[in-house]
Amino acid sequence: MTVLQNSLLAIVLFILQPTFLAGIALVFLAKSRRFKYSRAQLRASIYKDHYELRRFFFWGIIPGIAISLVSFLAGLPVSIDWIISYHIITILLLGFGYRFIHPVFTFTLSALAALVIGQFVSLDEQLSSILNQWNSPFVQTDSLSFQSMQPVLVLTILLLLSTILTLHISKLNQFTPRFMKTKRGKLVARYRMTPLWLVPLVVIVPGETFTQLFNWWPVFSIGSQSYSFLIIPVLLGFRYTVQAQMPTQAKNALLRDFLILAVISVAIFGFTFWQAEIAVLGLLVLLVGGIVVLYRHRLRERQWSFRFGPAEEGLRVVAVRPDSPAEKMDIEIGDVIMESNQRKLETAEDFTESLYSSRSYIKLKVKRIDGELVITETALYENDAHDLGMVLLEDIQLIN
Repeated sequence: MTVLQNSLLAIVLFILQPTFLAGIALVFLAKSRRFKYSRAQLRASIYKDHYELRRFFFWGIIPGIAISLVSFLAGLPVSIDWIISYHIITILLLGFGYRFIHPVFTFTLSALAALVIGQFVSLDEQLSSILNQWNSPFVQTDSLSFQSMQPVLVLTILLLLSTILTLHISKLNQFTPRFMKTKRGKLVARYRMTPLWLVPLVVIVPGETFTQLFNWWPVFSIGSQSYSFLIIPVLLGFRYTVQAQMPTQAKNALLRDFLILAVISVAIFGFTFWQAEIAVLGLLVLLVGGIVVLYRHRLRERQWSFRFGPAEEGLRVVAVRPDSPAEKMDIEIGDVIMESNQRKLETAEDFTESLYSSRSYIKLKVKRIDGELVITETALYENDAHDLGMVLLEDIQLIN
């Protein structure tokens, strides 16, 4: 077969893997739900582009290339057992939505599950023969089983560091508000952040499993051991809700906690060169630490009051449409519109009437989330004279 045919077959195999198909389905479902909700609750879609798809396909390309090179150059082999376990664990965790779809959870649980099975499940001769063809840690000695955890620990740490860098550089600025009523009956807005993206990761798999299935599969040897390459689709995602902090503030706090977890994990990894079994401790620390980080976020949200509730004076902004007059005036979520065209605002009707007083110009007095008062203004055109592109909390009628 030609190089082109081999490449196309490798891509087809990548696309047919369960986690890739599940990730695609999840992204399309999220986009569909967002459009449906926006039209029903907000009477229009705030973000008309398909940013979920762009994020899913493009955020992970550079990290995937970089980590794949490290995996190859450092020689980090993973077993076919772990790859199968990864697909199964990821599909199961998808039942919780985006919340735990990250290698901090999926990689660690898959490795620990493979280790537990290898330690406690007895194998008959026929099954052992099959697993031997996979170079499975299930039929190796305990020492080698623990050593197989070290590459998974390294890959998980690298993917965690890439997550921190990706979220730090990228902008999570698509804020679609969700609404709820407090115990006192006040309407408040909150924002569910669900970043999800795909990292194509090239891993080294010991043995000749793939050549038995596909005779064209490339194999290389080091000494007496044969190795193959496989591209696996790694899903990276989180889900966290923001209602008491600004979204950027909440993201930065999460990244600080994850960075601390990454530093601790790197320190533990250093000890695995003296004792391979410590890799299991590193995986447990990553798993438990990931849960703790998300729990700390929930505690921060519970300790503070609702940030996006009704203002004592003025009207609360809960969404801003891109490329709108409101965006040109630097209006942001959480801002309070105090005055419009020198008219003090108490109700949404006051704001609508103020817009009719001037069809070509708008001047707003805005109170920022930190209490700063600013004056902002812009020219209006015929198409947007009565649509500044922002959603006010006071305009919302809650739809159950």
